Amino acid sequence: MKIMMTVENPTPAFQRDYLALMERHAAAIGPAAPPQWTPELAKAYYAQLPPRARAILHAVVMGHGRIDVDEVRRFTGENLRGCTGAFKRILNEGARQGLWPHGLPVPVLSIHRGGRLTAFDMPCSPDLPYNPNDDIVFKAFEYLVHVPAPQ
Repeated sequence: MKIMMTVENPTPAFQRDYLALMERHAAAIGPAAPPQWTPELAKAYYAQLPPRARAILHAVVMGHGRIDVDEVRRFTGENLRGCTGAFKRILNEGARQGLWPHGLPVPVLSIHRGGRLTAFDMPCSPDLPYNPNDDIVFKAFEYLVHVPAPQ
């Protein structure tokens, strides 16, 4: 059974009754599984990204989940300062707008070594060793392999 409900500003009586109901059925209610990327969510997210972030995400997918910043600089020709902020900002905005569930992992992470940005990476599923073919996030965005690179 899956029940999703949002209650804003509940009355004290409603809150008391609701919590009592949840307590009575606690054995049947388990923690919700964390949301996961799907191809549909990935497409919606990709469409919301600004052009430079879209190009970086596309390059990460084409690099099977990883791309070095030197390669990104070759096709963006730009300073990469602040470029990773768009990934988290769009993720949070879309969740607030109801475009996708709250709690999805950021699909592109910036990798720093010695205080320098060195690569962009897709996070692996926590219970899998790094293998892009088995990675849930990578598989959701894998459709980008068939999409022309953004200009």
